[in-house]
Amino acid sequence: MPKKKQNFQSFQSSKGGRFMPIYFDMVDSKAWSELKSNDIKVYLYMLRKYTAKYDKHILISSNKDNISVPKDEYLGKHKKQSWSIKMNQTTFMNCIDHLIDLGFIKVVRDGYASRECNIYGFSDMWKKYGTKDFYIKNDWKRAARRSY
Repeated sequence: MPKKKQNFQSFQSSKGGRFMPIYFDMVDSKAWSELKSNDIKVYLYMLRKYTAKYDKHILISSNKDNISVPKDEYLGKHKKQSWSIKMNQTTFMNCIDHLIDLGFIKVVRDGYASRECNIYGFSDMWKKYGTKDFYIKNDWKRAARRSY
């Protein structure tokens, strides 16, 4: 069996493992330019958790709306993984709120009342940021930020 071809440059990876695609239209968008460094760090952390299964270039399943970041992960106390965010709770929640306000993520399940971690999903509303079509539904926000 032939050896698997490597499709990466030496500066991109040490082993050629999994990768996270970030498209130029996202990076060049008005919404992305509003992000702070910690916001980007949290978004990349969440994007790392995204998985998708394709069959002949057709999406079969994904966890696009099932991304969680438990407290021990963003505080850097998670023992089973070598990568974590390592930021305090206030900073993390501010980053989450900013990502929601810019249309990058949304709250799928709010665990505030049940004392469970929130489940987030990726949103494409960032594409409309700065236009009259841009809106953030109240359901997409954390319970602490909703207007009742």
